Amino acid sequence: MRSNRSSPGTMRIKRWVFWSVLLGTPVALIAFVILVEANAMAKARAFCDRFPTGSSLADVATAARDAGDRRHRIVRAGEISIAYIGLPPYSRHACTITGESGKATKASYVHLD
Repeated sequence: MRSNRSSPGTMRIKRWVFWSVLLGTPVALIAFVILVEANAMAKARAFCDRFPTGSSLADVATAARDAGDRRHRIVRAGEISIAYIGLPPYSRHACTITGESGKATKASYVHLD
């Protein structure tokens, strides 16, 4: 007749799996958040670096049409702002390019929480 009791080796494996899942889940979530934030920051900084001072604002506006999150995209005559979303809905990484007379005068990156 078979017993319903688990052997000590099986209990050890179950306990190991339980603790692995319990501790692994928060570590995986933290790694995911770091990855998403780093990706959004890198994209915003790359957009700012793409257009140095003296670049044509028309070129910036053309590139801005397909960049960033469409809800956080502002294209005006003297200012173009693009935001990339980190961890939704609060974390935004933005690149703002200001200009005069059709030329970029300043590109700045900011992290908005």
